[in-house]
Amino acid sequence: MAFAHLPDLSAHILLPRDFAAWSALRDRVIADLPNPDFYVREDDEQAFFEAHTQPRGETIGVFAHGALVAYAMVGFPEADSPENLGAVIGIEPELHAQVTHLSSCMVLPEWRGRKLQRTLLAARLALAHARGRPLCMAMVSLLNHSSRHNLLRQGLHIAWTGVIDGLQRHVAMIDLQHGLHFDMGDEKLLQSDDFHALQEACTAGYTGIGEVRDASGVRLRYVRHLHHDRAPW
Repeated sequence: MAFAHLPDLSAHILLPRDFAAWSALRDRVIADLPNPDFYVREDDEQAFFEAHTQPRGETIGVFAHGALVAYAMVGFPEADSPENLGAVIGIEPELHAQVTHLSSCMVLPEWRGRKLQRTLLAARLALAHARGRPLCMAMVSLLNHSSRHNLLRQGLHIAWTGVIDGLQRHVAMIDLQHGLHFDMGDEKLLQSDDFHALQEACTAGYTGIGEVRDASGVRLRYVRHLHHDRAPW
């Protein structure tokens, strides 16, 4: 149903037999990236793919005339895994079992501009909701303005900035059960490449909710996060 506006496309959950097509699509997309920091390939792609198949996750494949043209992954990490992004950003341990990882999502260049990224994000949020894991989190490079923009536009916010596996990364998240409250009068505009300022803002209780693009570059809009008794963090 999500692809009803694109009659040439169909979607289904990838199976182990789809690994070669998935890997080949990644070869093309990663080779075309304007900056290698946008996506650093996993050391063991087979293990990464298997971690995003049932029961530990799912990978949505989008096909045109039988050929894979896009995919998007969700992971359901173990609550006690050190790789659980809930542990990375420091939310309460009892909430780690509610975390969903919005992992890799790639679209072939010739199929961009058709809102596939947005549609696949909505589909992954639906999968997370169906699994009862409403705390959805995604890692994104500080340099990848397009991916960050897409996540913020879909309602995610920058909850944390720091170093993961030696890489400077944001963790963007959305809570599908509870809304967040912000002090909109307490705002900071920070340069998108100022890692230490971004990290300090999150540590001080600010959350990234938008961006401003002008002659000075890309600046991120941070507002103070107001905690309340329904919020998970």
